[in-house]
Amino acid sequence: MASRSSGICIVILDEEEKLTISISNTIIEPIELFRDLSSCISFVKQQIKEDKVVVLITTSILENILQSFELLTSIEAILILLTDNQVINVLPSKVIGIYSQIDMLLISLSDILPIIEQQLNVKSLVFNQQTNGNDNLDFYFYSLWKKDTEHLKSTKKSLIEQAHLFLPSNDQIKSFINDFKTSYKSIQILTWLDKQRHPFPYYLLISNAMRIHDQEILSLTRFFFNDLTKQIKPIPLESNDNQVYLGTKLPIDLVDRLEKYDSTGIIAFQCFLPVTRSRACAVFEATQASRGSKTANVLFKIDINNLLGITLGETLLIDIALPFRICSVSRGANTNDGYELLTIIKLTALNQNERDQLFEQFIDRQEKLGRTIDDVFKRIRLNISDDEALADEYIARGEWSEARNIFTRIINPNVRVLNKYGCLLREHFDNNLDALNCHQQALSKATNRDKAETLIYLGLVYDNMKEYNNAFQVYSQALQWFENEKKRDPVMIARCLIGLGNVQWSRRELNEALHLTERALVVREKEIKPRNDFDIATCLSNMGNILHDKGDIQRALLYTTRAVDLLSTCGKDDPRFAAALNNLGAIYQTNGNLIKAREYFERALELLPDKNHSYRESTLNNIARLDIIEQLKKCQ
Repeated sequence: MASRSSGICIVILDEEEKLTISISNTIIEPIELFRDLSSCISFVKQQIKEDKVVVLITTSILENILQSFELLTSIEAILILLTDNQVINVLPSKVIGIYSQIDMLLISLSDILPIIEQQLNVKSLVFNQQTNGNDNLDFYFYSLWKKDTEHLKSTKKSLIEQAHLFLPSNDQIKSFINDFKTSYKSIQILTWLDKQRHPFPYYLLISNAMRIHDQEILSLTRFFFNDLTKQIKPIPLESNDNQVYLGTKLPIDLVDRLEKYDSTGIIAFQCFLPVTRSRACAVFEATQASRGSKTANVLFKIDINNLLGITLGETLLIDIALPFRICSVSRGANTNDGYELLTIIKLTALNQNERDQLFEQFIDRQEKLGRTIDDVFKRIRLNISDDEALADEYIARGEWSEARNIFTRIINPNVRVLNKYGCLLREHFDNNLDALNCHQQALSKATNRDKAETLIYLGLVYDNMKEYNNAFQVYSQALQWFENEKKRDPVMIARCLIGLGNVQWSRRELNEALHLTERALVVREKEIKPRNDFDIATCLSNMGNILHDKGDIQRALLYTTRAVDLLSTCGKDDPRFAAALNNLGAIYQTNGNLIKAREYFERALELLPDKNHSYRESTLNNIARLDIIEQLKKCQ
């Protein structure tokens, strides 16, 4: 699995094992090595979902293989290591070069990686408004994040402890981290922006986290971020030029949008944007041979007035999320093949008053919509759309049909929305088929943790549909993922164990069901902090039900009574308390204590005023059976 640390992943396909040396000590980007084509392609496709850029190194020159890679959108460049004298007649456009020696390949690779990194930085630009005219919350992320996390305490020690969870575990990375541990001083922060000397933590961890708003890493590195922002100053004017430049490639559709908002649009880059005072260097970068047919050569000309940043020789780092107004977009002369030679985009930074006014107006608009700063920040953090937020409000009020209507109108829903909608259909409309479809769609889009969580939702639906083999399979896959995760999440592990226990209970594999539920109980009682009594009570109730079915009535009474006692203190008004009382009454009925059974059934009924609640129906059925038993006893 690729590291979260970088937006670039080096993928090596070496079916014939021609690469006899490791390149992991030469390149700091994450590296994935494959010996077979199918697993390699599968991994690369996964990177598309994670918005990763892939640089492929391969020892294969088969035309069908190269064309397969050419069609994968996440692959930015292909480098071929060819140790014999074979001739290749036609090369895909993404092939950078063919190399007979690994040293030459590595030199080319080291040249191309900074260019790709620069393109990732530029593509991180966001507009202050969405295409529909609504506020783009991502644009305001850093303005809110800086205010929201002012109190946050992060330290060098905590970063070092956690860095190994995010970075590849090899000797080179360990040496970088150790160097930071022993040498970092805040007064020397600028030396830690030298990628060759100190790739950790800025280039290895922070730069991509800034682009994608990875709050876990941003919070962990807040102290470094603070040390860096203390160096932010107005960029001084030069007598010979009042502009700085950035040359790059941009997708043509993005250039089209920039042109559409010419003179009115406001953008911000989600990074400390590196620019240069040298126009010649920028033009050279912009006009390098392109591998993509849908990209444009772009030169940004940025007015130096109002710029905030850090000066590093000829290179300047512009402050993160500094708002720019698009002054003009000038398409260059067309070449014979129809593509622009050079597109010049002029930007000017908003001054302090304009920046303050822009942010204040945004806050005013949110307050008029009834949103607090915390609400806005949560939506930004979780990327919650207006429709999803409205559906959540309906769910919180118990207005299930209204929430369903909102979910159905969301175009291209993400993984979280699909899973929310699936849960709504399963829990409140008893529509397992449509719920299954939602979770299957979510699974096709999900990656990593989202994929494992989606498997749990699928398990719930399969269990409801009595497809126990499928339920057991997806719960097992989810459990395996969470148990292999570096940072153990006991909450999710317990959810998987409970799901597996329920499936085995339904399959009448009672010993295995009891074992799995006991494991979940241990995790919930010993590992989860703070303690969640509702979840512990669920384990106890499940164990009581399983023991009841095993015929161990005394132990069933013991565990179910513990569940009732726990819920009587933490959830007197919760329907789960009524369910536990109902279960306890059923066990007493089995044990022959009909007086106690009726007492608990009636207590459960009092807590369920909703005549349509499924728990109430179950309790009424138990009371009806109890009435029959008592009537039969009277007749004897």
